[in-house]
Amino acid sequence: MKQNIFWSAAGILGVSLGLFSCNEEDVSPALDEKTLVSEINIKVTQELPLLINTDSLLTWEVLPENATNKNVIWTSASPEIANVSADGRISALKLGEAVITASPEWGYATTSSVTVRVIDHIDFIEDINLTIPEEERSVYATASLPLTWAITPEDATYPGLKWESLTPEIATVSETGVVKGVAAGTATIRATATDSKHFYKDFEINVLPVIQIESLEIDESHKELAIGEKTKLNVNVTPENATISTLVWESSNPNVVSFDEEGVMTVHDYGSVTITASANYGETSVSATLNATVAEGKVNDTFDYAASWAIFNNVGAVVGVEDGNLVVTPGEDKTYKALRLARTGGINFHAGNYPILAVKIYMPADVFTESTKMEWYLDIWTKGQSPAGKYGENTDKGNRQMSVLDCGDYKVYYADFTKKGLGGSNEFMPSTAINMENVEFQWWKLWYDSGDPLEGTIKLDWVKTFKTEDELKALVEAESSQE
Repeated sequence: MKQNIFWSAAGILGVSLGLFSCNEEDVSPALDEKTLVSEINIKVTQELPLLINTDSLLTWEVLPENATNKNVIWTSASPEIANVSADGRISALKLGEAVITASPEWGYATTSSVTVRVIDHIDFIEDINLTIPEEERSVYATASLPLTWAITPEDATYPGLKWESLTPEIATVSETGVVKGVAAGTATIRATATDSKHFYKDFEINVLPVIQIESLEIDESHKELAIGEKTKLNVNVTPENATISTLVWESSNPNVVSFDEEGVMTVHDYGSVTITASANYGETSVSATLNATVAEGKVNDTFDYAASWAIFNNVGAVVGVEDGNLVVTPGEDKTYKALRLARTGGINFHAGNYPILAVKIYMPADVFTESTKMEWYLDIWTKGQSPAGKYGENTDKGNRQMSVLDCGDYKVYYADFTKKGLGGSNEFMPSTAINMENVEFQWWKLWYDSGDPLEGTIKLDWVKTFKTEDELKALVEAESSQE
């Protein structure tokens, strides 16, 4: 088999050499018309379990569609464990693992492989359960509901499921388990195991009728947006129980602001943009517009759809995002713990527009009560650029320089650049836009119990800039009243 591959490649090389010439006029135009394979997609999981003494025929896709030669060559790195035929049929011969690779017959730009694990028994799926509570198994017509599930046993050999709607006139379901409502009623969705026993289970999803929006208004608080902001905009609708999930969002300039299919907005660049929200009900429709500007100096970082803050210099660790909070654990600080958080990509400050930078953070109650030596400060710098340094560094080396709003189970730390500046010279941030590559919040000398990390985590709720201290306090008061 290797000999055949060698001669095939040599034949192609010979053709290529025959066409080569130092004179451009002598080059055959036929060479330019040949399109090589750029991608091979083997349509199985990256690891394929296969029972010993059985075989499986692979399916695959070759791109682009107009490739001149779409033939592939199959090889096995361990043919004594699993070999593969010229048409992609794998035979399991011996317990172990073998890497099966598909290569284009012409060219060497791409390959695709799958690891075959030869096993001596199969653990079949015996049960399937949705992990969504029954009271939440509903979706509005035209809206989508991603299903989540668990299988028994958890380590089934073939964990994949096939999804099917038995009532497509009420709801459809994608191959990944996303249900889309079509019409009001009760839909039956079937999940079937892809192993040879094909255990299946049916689930009922309630499709709610669409309640049409009569009037619509985009919240005026979104007139000024922030670069990097990723969120869903608030809307006011009449009636209050109208189906908001039917809204379609559009931007007059997607380079400045864009929306995905779920209505999540991403702000990319400075500029002005007209945002439109609309709902179409066939013969009738309703819409609203908002003229918005991406403002210099505005920061509005939340963690519902993006995580723009990360651990700096390995002091701490990110656990993940939970309920719109960035969940982290502190790192080592000799006999205490410490935490350093930095914004990815820095911040474009404009202290003339937004002179207050604030962070809302939750810590375990014992941290606040026991950390009598806690230090905190804001550190901002860009190489070769002034001003830079710790906020309020001229006093006590920058320790405890940010003001703190104590809200019980959380605190808001903030720097007001109209009152203090950066560095030992106490320079204020300039009143024009300035890009600071490194912006970092630090908390040191934290008393911290090293027990259950899920109970001892720290949560970052948001990082925002404000025009005035009163504006910050008004937001904090409003949020406190809601908790």
